[in-house]
Amino acid sequence: MRFNKQEVVFNEVNIQMIDRRLQRQLFAKPICSYKISREACERLRSHGINAFDRCEGETPYYIDLPRLSGSNIKQHFESIASRLSKPYLQLIERLPSLPEIPKNWKLLSGWTAYGKDSHFRIDCPSDEILVFDTEVLVNESHAPIIAVAASSDFWYLWVSSRLLSSTRSTKSVAMDDLIRFYPDGSPLSSPKCIIGHFVSYDRARIFEEYLIESLDWIKGASLNSLLDVFKFYCQKEPYQNKALRALFEKGSKGDVIDNFQALATYCANDVKMTFETFKNLWKLYQERFPHPATFYGLLEMGSMYLPINSSWIDFQERANQSYDDLNEKQKRLLRRLAEDALQKHNGNDKSYEKDPWLWDLDWSKPKKPANKTEGARFLASLPKWYRELIPKPMKDNYKSGPALITAQMKIAPKLLRLCWKGLPLHYDQTLKWGTLIPGRVPKPVGDPRYYDQSQSDESPAHQILPIFKVTKTSAAGVDELMFPYREYLHYWRKEIEERLCNVSSRTAFEARTNPDPRDNLLLDELRRSVEVMPLDLNIVKRLVSSLKSISANSREEPIEPNKSLPPIYENLGELQARGVLFWENRDRYEADHLVRWTSASRRKKLRRWATDTINPEIPTCWFCPLPNEAGTGHPVGSPLSKPFQVHIASGRLYSSPPDGKGEDHSADQILRDHIRASFWQSYSKRVIVLKRGMGSCGRRYGAILPQVIAAGTISRRAVEPLWLTASNADPERLGSEIKAMVQAPPGFCLVGADVDSQEMWIASLIGDSVVGFQGGTPYGWMTLEGSKAKGTDLHTKTANLIGIKRNEAKVLNYARLYGSGLEFTKHLLSKFQSKLRPEETSLKAEKLMRATKGRRVLVHLGKGSKGEVETKHIWKDGTESCVFNALEAIARSPEPRTPVLGAQITRTLTPKAVKDDFLPSRINWVVQSSAVDYLHCLLVFMAWLIKKYNLRARLCISIHDEVRYLCDQRCADQIALALQSVAYFSSVEIDTCLRKDPLNDCKTPSNPDGLGATYNVPKGRSLTIAEIIKRTGGMMEPFDYEACAPATNDA
Repeated sequence: MRFNKQEVVFNEVNIQMIDRRLQRQLFAKPICSYKISREACERLRSHGINAFDRCEGETPYYIDLPRLSGSNIKQHFESIASRLSKPYLQLIERLPSLPEIPKNWKLLSGWTAYGKDSHFRIDCPSDEILVFDTEVLVNESHAPIIAVAASSDFWYLWVSSRLLSSTRSTKSVAMDDLIRFYPDGSPLSSPKCIIGHFVSYDRARIFEEYLIESLDWIKGASLNSLLDVFKFYCQKEPYQNKALRALFEKGSKGDVIDNFQALATYCANDVKMTFETFKNLWKLYQERFPHPATFYGLLEMGSMYLPINSSWIDFQERANQSYDDLNEKQKRLLRRLAEDALQKHNGNDKSYEKDPWLWDLDWSKPKKPANKTEGARFLASLPKWYRELIPKPMKDNYKSGPALITAQMKIAPKLLRLCWKGLPLHYDQTLKWGTLIPGRVPKPVGDPRYYDQSQSDESPAHQILPIFKVTKTSAAGVDELMFPYREYLHYWRKEIEERLCNVSSRTAFEARTNPDPRDNLLLDELRRSVEVMPLDLNIVKRLVSSLKSISANSREEPIEPNKSLPPIYENLGELQARGVLFWENRDRYEADHLVRWTSASRRKKLRRWATDTINPEIPTCWFCPLPNEAGTGHPVGSPLSKPFQVHIASGRLYSSPPDGKGEDHSADQILRDHIRASFWQSYSKRVIVLKRGMGSCGRRYGAILPQVIAAGTISRRAVEPLWLTASNADPERLGSEIKAMVQAPPGFCLVGADVDSQEMWIASLIGDSVVGFQGGTPYGWMTLEGSKAKGTDLHTKTANLIGIKRNEAKVLNYARLYGSGLEFTKHLLSKFQSKLRPEETSLKAEKLMRATKGRRVLVHLGKGSKGEVETKHIWKDGTESCVFNALEAIARSPEPRTPVLGAQITRTLTPKAVKDDFLPSRINWVVQSSAVDYLHCLLVFMAWLIKKYNLRARLCISIHDEVRYLCDQRCADQIALALQSVAYFSSVEIDTCLRKDPLNDCKTPSNPDGLGATYNVPKGRSLTIAEIIKRTGGMMEPFDYEACAPATNDA
């Protein structure tokens, strides 16, 4: 490859193109000169884009590529993908059937081969293609205990030496505990094919997979259980005895030895079912994924390899210690709050009954003890909720106080006095966390349990009592509690005036959707409910007057004669919970009994925001649940969980000071520490370390084999529980430097790159294909040519359009691409800008949708074959209209396939199966599955270049839109040049650890001093194409390692 500077070339809308010579080489035809398209430029101008002005452009470089295997890039690509895949495809064709399962197995360590009438010891199976399964003793360790493999001629059984050892096994795993497939000293370069179910799990127990040399292996995997997959694809019952599975999950070495014959046969039956399932799936796979690049891309994805060293163990120890310190800090704060609550409310005056948070705790005390010890007397003075926080036995630990308290407990939000949008949080035993909406009127009116029986000017007839009894049911029985209604109303009053008694409420009422005679009646009901609330008379009068003003200028809708209106009383809670949004909903009076007969989308729209309280039952209030990120209908288990971080930051969720004055940042501090700890709390459970025998020759080096499902989602994205989901290093997340603990051994480094805005440019490319040239649509132009500095990129344009931050606009733009509509856009806007009134949120969301997706219009396509007029809906007049029309065209086609590699959508989402349903999911599939095609193409080209130019490199990891290769330090620049030769990256990173930014020191709560000071990790380099050319001379040739200087440890 040679690089030379060339002239700058621009297309019809002044988008810079690749050099003409390179175009001719890649596409096998000359490109005529580009002429400015005035029509396209004018169309872009209508969306605020000036495509007439031409930028200077970047200096182009002509790449003198190797001779193509074909006349153009498409043929070349098919040729090299076929060449790379051919050895493995041939192996698969050579496995027509399996022999009969042996009747008797020998309990011998290592490998034993079983022929038709004989068995014999071997070092390793020599077959090039095998079906394989392994089992572990879960209670013992993660090491394999037995394994079975089968070829067309033999069955093989491997038994771990740990099973036959008389010494007690340890939890740690050594290299000698792993399964070998190559004899010592044999070359590892010959292709080998192993077929298994969830084979990435089995791979982690194979010796050769931990060697730094890349193996030519094929491994196939499935995400669902083998039994389920076998039943589905083979249409028959599995051979397995499920009871035997429990021996591996809960048994001991003795149990395995006692049941050895049955368990070995169990493992062999797994192999047999895997083989039969694979035969059925393989034919289906070839039909649905015909391109060889898809196949080889999956092979590469299954070979990920993460090198580690002693820093990995040090990191865990530091993270665990930091986690313990944060937990202790949280507990100290919560203990102080518990002790403050006890000191304030533990007197005989029962002051807790007037506290909106603490009233429903169990304040009961035990009977006075017979003995008079200090501990017994002290415990007898404590309420039950406090005693439950003292470690047992309490008589020995009473001086330690509420040492058991944690942020996960139900009592924590109460002690923190958490408020949601101005209202104290309430916990219902059935409905979980939410707030109470006052306004219900207990029936019958005048019931002495709930109504004040005295009358005066200050206390009108039938006024509700300021405090009354309610009941709460628990496992211990039924408790009577006193509900502080008046205290709760003090918080509600401020909120009701802000939500309903203001100018925006009057405006929303006058402009309400679908005016209904019940609207005025509902406001009358709300005024009557306010009149009986136990508030000061002047406050009641002010609220009633404000509510009257809402409908003062509105025409009262007539009620049709002889028409009875359904009861509207229960809608009072809805009105208060939703505020002005209630008037925008045309279905605001839908009866609950209709909800279950409607579609899922309509049920979501009709769901009630306020429901009756259940346990405790409070007859004066409705219950409004806290929002759940999982969707409507899901209760919230803890308001101190991760999804509520944004609500704390926006001020929706906050801690009310005990005296009602000033600010209390206890909740902020608790949540901040809780969020800091949550990352490690979750991910530490997924981390397993081979502390014993890391690497060889006494060196403290090792490897992690990610358990990747190469096509684990509907869109064929890879799935893995840790490395593909872990966030990058964050100063506020303990343990988030975990990726940087993947560190290259001496003499090696990591080289990789990220694809900028990958899914956006794929979508824009599909949209531009309708016009016929790049940047011909507004979405395409902003993606390719838009400048953040000039304010012409997609995210900045969106931010300026509706007055939000650029990062917030980015979230909205991607959400829309993934199928979100108007309602979700409103939801996101309300999260971003908590001070926006609901009607302002709606206006901004509608403005954004009109400007981007445009209008939905019906177009006539003419008469069909049967003479009927054919129509379809399209998007029009938006910056993204062309894109979504093109994406929908693919998604609605009879057999949706990706444009490049022809991968087909899952059968469950084809139009034949779902008609017009799940369209957002199918559009999302077009984009994300095309991104997977792009990744597979990249991996195939890199594999070809690595082989062609003798580069010592292997895939380290691919995380959706980024790839990293582990390579010999001496050929790092050549790998960087290879990456730039495959795809035009803005930069290529060369580093000694796995991190997004090679200059980021990854400072976190568990790594406050950074990677350099703590782990001696130097900064990496980020190289542009010009810098790579300068370092390599712009040439790639077969690499000569002997001519190179010895590798160093510097990146």
